[in-house]
Amino acid sequence: MANNKLFSGYHAVQDWSRVAVHRYLHWTGTASWKREAAILLSGLVALMAGHLTVFLFASHTVQDLVGTCTARLEIEFESAGTDPLTIALARPLCECVAQSYLDKNGIVRLAMVSTHLLDSMALEPVTENDEEACINTLWQPNVELAKRLR
Repeated sequence: MANNKLFSGYHAVQDWSRVAVHRYLHWTGTASWKREAAILLSGLVALMAGHLTVFLFASHTVQDLVGTCTARLEIEFESAGTDPLTIALARPLCECVAQSYLDKNGIVRLAMVSTHLLDSMALEPVTENDEEACINTLWQPNVELAKRLR
């Protein structure tokens, strides 16, 4: 007796699932297309909004890094008594270092630092080799100046 009840319950669920799947697969009309298009469009909008938000927070972090680095280098160059051309090259140098910092850590991790979800000490630092590569990129013709900055 128990087996008959088990099998009859199984057949009832099986019949119900066939009907439900049949209704879902053969759902015709413009309402289903409109609903699917609206769901797809809202997913796309949410994805774009998330991407733009991450990009905004990461760009704020990079701008803060470049601004702080530029101010520090300009003060160091002025106290060292270097020429105004060298002082003007502080910003491109900081932008190059910030780009290598972004390449090492990624845009999502920098966005997390800007929103205080990640400690800045958890990020991978820029090495001296990266800094030397930026210096060599900017001051290739003037080797003497590059040697003084090292």
